[in-house]
Amino acid sequence: MTILYDSRNSGNGWKIRQLLSLLGLPYERRILDLAAGESRTPEFLAINPQARVPVLREAGGLVLRESNAILAHLAQGTPYLPEGRAARAEVMQWLFFEQFDHLRNFARPRFLVSLARSAAADSPEVLALRGQGAKALAVMESHLAGRDYLAGGVYTIADIALYPYTRLSPMGGYDLQPYPQVRRWLEHIAARPDTIALP
Repeated sequence: MTILYDSRNSGNGWKIRQLLSLLGLPYERRILDLAAGESRTPEFLAINPQARVPVLREAGGLVLRESNAILAHLAQGTPYLPEGRAARAEVMQWLFFEQFDHLRNFARPRFLVSLARSAAADSPEVLALRGQGAKALAVMESHLAGRDYLAGGVYTIADIALYPYTRLSPMGGYDLQPYPQVRRWLEHIAARPDTIALP
């Protein structure tokens, strides 16, 4: 059986579980307590030397350690990753955007402010990250004007990748009021009957 190594609060794990749910694929979820060091045990480091979740291990032996690579792998041959070259490239463009311009600037403030509680929302590090994150939000805001989804007018792994940490961004001190198109998109995704919760 497919195994997903995850943690309770991982936005990256959330997106994998979202796609697995959409596809109706059975899997075993193994929840690691990252604060207790469970991602740094010799057993887990043998699976992922980077000591991070999520990790997907398939019954045939394939191990994937990067969340967007997992999404792309699972979505092959489904409507969530279009077949056409241009449509697929548009989706992939958003996956790269999520990793380069979005992820750290949203996940790290949430971790520092609300999970580890090791920094205030107005600390220099958090403010710097949110400054970069605001640029990503501006890109999304402009692009989403008149669109329900990020790529090709349909729900794809582009939306699945960007939804979790954007949705959770107020936990890192983000104010989404200046971004009505982003808020509308978030509400649209949240209202889908197939959208799962974080836990």
